[in-house]
Amino acid sequence: MFWEDPFEELQRMRRMMREAFRRIGEVEETAFPVDISETVDEVIVRADLPGFKKDEVSVKATENTVEIVAQHKEKKVEKTETIFRAERRFGVARRFLTLPREVIPETAKASMEDGVLEIRFKKAKAKKVREIKVQ
Repeated sequence: MFWEDPFEELQRMRRMMREAFRRIGEVEETAFPVDISETVDEVIVRADLPGFKKDEVSVKATENTVEIVAQHKEKKVEKTETIFRAERRFGVARRFLTLPREVIPETAKASMEDGVLEIRFKKAKAKKVREIKVQ
């Protein structure tokens, strides 16, 4: 009708498109919780990645950012049995984070235990501040 809310209609169309792409089998991309903390000389990133193995996780870092991508690998099914239904969830979990302090990416050490990824970076030395006289 003429008086209907156009934004409500846009939301309805967005839901329909999301459902259509889900049905097509597009790779589902999700986020995951992350904690960022620091000690005197390190920045520590911890990410909850339950269900992922360490060989399914990749990490890229710069002085200011870290990108974590976890992607399930395709699993092979034995052909020795008749399968009536096989349900597996394949998808990608991705986070791109800005770090609170500059780090030295070459010093990064990553480990994963019980579905928790931990990345430790050494902090970069603080740059000297130069005072500029206003003329």
